[in-house]
Amino acid sequence: MTSDPDAPEPSRLDRARAGLVASTNPATAWGSILVLAGLLVLGLPAVSVTTIEIVLGVVLCGVGLVDGVYAATGRWGRLNRSRWRAGLRAPFVLVTGFVVIVAPAEATVLIFAAVGLYMFVRGSVALAGAVVRRRRDRLPASLVMVAAGLLFFFASTVVSQGIVLAVAIGATILGGILLAYGLRAGLHPGQIDLTDAGVVEMLDGWVRGADVGDARRDELAETLYFEAPQRADKLTAWWVMLLLSAAIATFAVLQDSTAVVIGAMLVAPLMVPILGLAGALVNGWSSRAAASARLVAAGSAGAIGISFLLSRWAPPLISLDANSQISSRVSPTLTDLLIAVAAGAAGAFATVNARVAASIAGVAIAVALVPPLSVVGICLGAGLVDEAFGAFVLFMTNFVSIVLSAAVVFVLGGFANPAVLRRQGRQVLLTIAPYGALAMVVLVPLIFTSAGIVADASLNREVAGVVDDWVGDRNLRVVSVDVTAGEVTVEVTGSGSLPAVADLQDAVTDTAGRETAVRVEYTPSRTVEVDADGSLRIE
Repeated sequence: MTSDPDAPEPSRLDRARAGLVASTNPATAWGSILVLAGLLVLGLPAVSVTTIEIVLGVVLCGVGLVDGVYAATGRWGRLNRSRWRAGLRAPFVLVTGFVVIVAPAEATVLIFAAVGLYMFVRGSVALAGAVVRRRRDRLPASLVMVAAGLLFFFASTVVSQGIVLAVAIGATILGGILLAYGLRAGLHPGQIDLTDAGVVEMLDGWVRGADVGDARRDELAETLYFEAPQRADKLTAWWVMLLLSAAIATFAVLQDSTAVVIGAMLVAPLMVPILGLAGALVNGWSSRAAASARLVAAGSAGAIGISFLLSRWAPPLISLDANSQISSRVSPTLTDLLIAVAAGAAGAFATVNARVAASIAGVAIAVALVPPLSVVGICLGAGLVDEAFGAFVLFMTNFVSIVLSAAVVFVLGGFANPAVLRRQGRQVLLTIAPYGALAMVVLVPLIFTSAGIVADASLNREVAGVVDDWVGDRNLRVVSVDVTAGEVTVEVTGSGSLPAVADLQDAVTDTAGRETAVRVEYTPSRTVEVDADGSLRIE
């Protein structure tokens, strides 16, 4: 790819012609295909997942046939591999592909579980070898493989769908980048040459074109890192604001006040070192990355500590069991992770782009870093260890999501130095790898929590339908249906006769797939109505 910054500015007619040509260049074509495919998968998830699974089965069958023919004849195009290995692999791949086509959902889950087991075993062996041989450079990749293996094995059902979602989102983003780059190349034909350019070259061209320059990079670093000559003053101000925001969040949680919690989010400065960590990782600034990580860890411990102490002295105005600020932060789900990913990307974009810097306050509200730490301290003070752990998982979810999404935006937005990425790309990936492994570890409880919530919601809907069928056409009204572990409580009111509760218990047990107790609270009711002519009717 070549670029000529001294090329003359094209006329409007030339721009119009270039715009038409831009719609046919490789970058624009591939970008349009990826965007449309990604949006199609996101818009039709059920159909898309099934289609992808069937396509996967067809591909596996094709690979199996190729291996079988090659093993039997020794000839297939330019293939040059071991015939006996191809012969051993062919029947396994063929059977797997056939099973995926016949039963795509179940087969995909089994495949991901098998892949997860393989990755865990291989990663564990690699990790042990790296420790014994003291190869620190191999530790990050080994940790990522072990974490991914555990995630794939224990959450194969959700992971298979999650990978489809992640690939669809990634394809949409990549397609948008290629589309924009292709249009830019079409509008500036003398400055950007797409001849023989592959996807990697086009992405490299995008990163180089988005580079903010050393002067702007130094200016941004001044806002993200606490360095001389004003290091002491910056750190003092940061700690004061952090402890004050933690105190505000603690009192807000204790009195269950959403408005005051939002105020604590606005003044909390914890987002700065987290974004600084992401920026240091992609720029190869190891000392700045270590300093930012230490500051995040120390600040988190300080926020938990101040919340613990304050909660011991300040009595809660609302019972912790009924406190919505606590209950909403002790069972994080995949939705919380997606919020943090979007907020981290928005925070990084607002940091790089001065024109939208004012929206960083909204990012602070969206990601809510300090309130989960306050909930950790409050729950520890009350002896609620499980709830404290759930709130800490929420904070770790926010932390790793912001770091990873901000790192991607910093690369695409020009904050990362292109020269460093080309020269030290492998080292940058190895530095980011531990945070990827941590993200996979955090994903496990989020997946199980989300799966449990979805399963509970589905069971509630099914049981509610069973209760409606049980009531039938009688003069009864179902007030509520509450499904808990091993028990269903139904509130019914009306003037009709109550059907046999044993029949309801049998139907609920069949629906739930396990023995379930049923409790029916029946409140008889009477309707008194006075017509316009004064006549009285009682039902």
